[in-house]
Amino acid sequence: MKFHILFKLFFLLTVLKSCESSTSYNDDNLNIFRGESSNDLFLVENINSLSDSPYSFLALGDSYTVGEGVNEDDRWPNQFVDLANENGFDFDQPVIIAETGWKTYDLLDSINQTNFSNKYDYISLLIGVNNQFNSRPIHEFEEDLNKLMNEMKRIKKDDGSIIIISIPDWGYTPFAESVEMSDISEKIDLFNSSLMKFAATNDLKYVDVTEISRRAINEPNLITDDNLHPSESMYLEWANKIYNIWID
Repeated sequence: MKFHILFKLFFLLTVLKSCESSTSYNDDNLNIFRGESSNDLFLVENINSLSDSPYSFLALGDSYTVGEGVNEDDRWPNQFVDLANENGFDFDQPVIIAETGWKTYDLLDSINQTNFSNKYDYISLLIGVNNQFNSRPIHEFEEDLNKLMNEMKRIKKDDGSIIIISIPDWGYTPFAESVEMSDISEKIDLFNSSLMKFAATNDLKYVDVTEISRRAINEPNLITDDNLHPSESMYLEWANKIYNIWID
């Protein structure tokens, strides 16, 4: 009986020694649980933890990110992930922090109130249309962008990537028929100019989806039933362009 116990202890010590000398394992890779006898310990490899983890993706923004008027699967972040996965990049489903009507400072408040347990491989930022719509000053927008940059640095991985996405032009939608289109576009261009400078200053990639949005006035299929927000078709075009610039 004693020999049997000594043999088990010797076997256990041998396994533990082998695990300590391997760089492929750590404490998180092992589960220790008891068998039928309290003296019988078994080490079981957690197979899932040995595989490479999928890329994590955090999408920050407003109605254009949360996908007002479309199904969850049709939001641009979700279609982006589907596209990346189809092309051999293993992504988790996106985590989205966005709400319709949010301005830059609303997004900042939400980020500050969120307890991030993990850091992200990829972070996107698409914000500003509600700053423009509510006639908020450009200097306020630019100050908030710098604050958002600090927050994004805090919640991205050391080797993570951030991309800045331009503000779509709602002046080219049926919703804006009673408003001067050129006036809206001029203001959107000013905000996007700030976004481009912000991206360049911080060495970030920038994607222009504004030109795609301006086709909506002549292509009704690019707009949802509310006559304002993009349809799944427009979001798919965004997702393709973002993927090609960001990942491919």
